[in-house]
Amino acid sequence: MTHIFDLAERSLIGDIYTSTTLWPTIRTLCDDFNGRFVGSDDERKAAAYIAVTLKNYGLVNVQAERFPIHAWQRGPATLTANGHTLDCIGLPGTPACKLDGTIVYVGAGEPADFERVGKRALKGKIVLTRSTGSHRLEKYFRAVDAGCVGFLFGGNDVGCLPMTGSIEFGGKPAPIPGAGISYETFNRLERMIEQGQVQAELSIKAKLASSYGLNVVADIPPAGAAQINPDQPFLMLCAHYDGHDIAQGAVDNATGTVAVMEAARALMQVRDQLNIGIRVALWSGEEVGMVGSAAYADAHAAELKNIKFVFNCDIVGNPGGMWLGVNGHDTERLTSFFKQLGAGRVHDLHITGNQVIVPYSDHFSFYLKGVPALMAANGEPKHPTIGPHTYGDTLDKVDVRGLRNSTAFVARAMLNLAHDPTPLPVRHASKAEVQTALRAANYEPLLKAQGRWKF
Repeated sequence: MTHIFDLAERSLIGDIYTSTTLWPTIRTLCDDFNGRFVGSDDERKAAAYIAVTLKNYGLVNVQAERFPIHAWQRGPATLTANGHTLDCIGLPGTPACKLDGTIVYVGAGEPADFERVGKRALKGKIVLTRSTGSHRLEKYFRAVDAGCVGFLFGGNDVGCLPMTGSIEFGGKPAPIPGAGISYETFNRLERMIEQGQVQAELSIKAKLASSYGLNVVADIPPAGAAQINPDQPFLMLCAHYDGHDIAQGAVDNATGTVAVMEAARALMQVRDQLNIGIRVALWSGEEVGMVGSAAYADAHAAELKNIKFVFNCDIVGNPGGMWLGVNGHDTERLTSFFKQLGAGRVHDLHITGNQVIVPYSDHFSFYLKGVPALMAANGEPKHPTIGPHTYGDTLDKVDVRGLRNSTAFVARAMLNLAHDPTPLPVRHASKAEVQTALRAANYEPLLKAQGRWKF
């Protein structure tokens, strides 16, 4: 049997590296459906395309599940500082505004930066920060908490590329207006502030309405079964297919979508080696707060106890090594398994455990409920790429070799775990264990502000 499995694994890897479907699939997602922003026509068309493709690959129980959203629609935005007109774009979820105020610079926007400036100096002001350091939402939360009336968020990619990124709180409209600005505009504002007070006018037009998004879910049954039994253990392989409305969302996250779809296609060819099933999920609404995966976790609460592990692919089309963030109770054996799986095959495989919890991708919706989960990404500093969440996230930035490498690793991992689930955690984390870990990581205030603290 070991010999048969070895042949199946080699066949799987060969399939991934010689696939003629990988590039046409990602090209279609990017060129035909653009950014696939949640609630848009492009998202609807992409969901239908993904569903049909998975059916053609032989997956069963293919469904598009609806979930409610606040559909945000972009309008024009302008920023004037001391009489100079500068480029900017509204951050998704921002309310429309016509705002006058003084800009106050808080550096990278870390807690120490806000403490240094002080709430008295920040109250009623427009805060200026950039994308280095902690996540955008953490900086935005600090600005709201400090009583600021506006939020300017600068990028790090050269080329006059303003940053986008949601500032919605718990699926609700953002409490204060926010705009993304480019690296160059940020530096100009910083120089102006060095010369004295900067008075700004920020105008944003945007619309918000009730709508829905679509998660695409399908199953790879275990050997000899017609479908997955939700009362029996199964694995979940997932990625978000939605992007932002200003670009194609190619690296973030058409690459993750294609890695999941390609792995699913190849795994169907070696299904006779699967002793537990694999549920494949392509989420929408990740870019506005992981809304789709959170809705799924709530709607399928009764099944969560049987999900042995969630493997989430988010940004896997860069050159270079892989990063795996593994979170959950009793994950030591699983971490060891991934290290052995990547030995000699994956350059610079970096794995972190519960000491690094990343609450900004879809695995987190399951981790909150105790399900062991992982986020996979790839890339390395010596290969600079245009960052996601800008106009530059287009198909030509995808490294096909890096994407194939990532897909092969993902497919091998799922094949091995579905064949022999021994490395998986024995149980899910308890609510108390998750709560303790989140408090240790200092995420309680942010999650409460977002309405996601359910403890």
